Amino acid sequence: MADEHYGAIFQLSACRELLDAHPESLRIREQVEALEEAMPDRPGVVVSFCRTIIETTCKTILTDRSVQVDPSWEAPKLIAEALKYLNLGPSEDGGVDAKLRSGAESLVRGLNQIIVGVVEIRNAHGSAAHGADAYEPLLDSRYAEILARATDAVVGLLFRTHLRSAHHDPLSRFRYGDHSDFDEYIDNDYGPFEVLDVPLIASEALYHTDFQAYRAALVLFRQEQEPEVEETTREEASP
Repeated sequence: MADEHYGAIFQLSACRELLDAHPESLRIREQVEALEEAMPDRPGVVVSFCRTIIETTCKTILTDRSVQVDPSWEAPKLIAEALKYLNLGPSEDGGVDAKLRSGAESLVRGLNQIIVGVVEIRNAHGSAAHGADAYEPLLDSRYAEILARATDAVVGLLFRTHLRSAHHDPLSRFRYGDHSDFDEYIDNDYGPFEVLDVPLIASEALYHTDFQAYRAALVLFRQEQEPEVEETTREEASP
């Protein structure tokens, strides 16, 4: 029976927010739901999925940015590589707040120490312990909750930052509709048109027919926008 401390439902709020925004992320959804269902009765399972969710998130970020992922990379290495491509310390002027970035990176890397400690405990007492006695006590659910909450916070930070930066630096992999202003720009100049009485949207047709051409035009569109954004920012800052 579930511990009353957790109530009827245990949820990872940041992960759930991302799943709602990206319902097609079936692999992460499967992992998140399995972790939530395991709390608090199967803490060893929770620990295992925490590490898995972190690794999946980092691999997704790197793949979105056309970075080759080595199959041997585990959570610490994956986090380190993902951080190279994320601006965790943006300042109001669009630059980088060095102290904020350093602190955020320390926060993320600190999770590795939590992972190492809890995995050691899991190996000795958890349900996934190697060769454990059948009557060995299970890992205390409090340790599993600490790791689950920390995992949720870090995944939320990494993925939100990843998606925010994609607006200015289009990813190598993204969904149609992620750049609605660009789609509107295309559709205003081309279409609508029909093929065999089927109405087609120009931007959507280009995305699905020739993704690389779509992305190349998107990159150019973003580059042309930057001077306009900078000029607007200067005008707003002027007394």
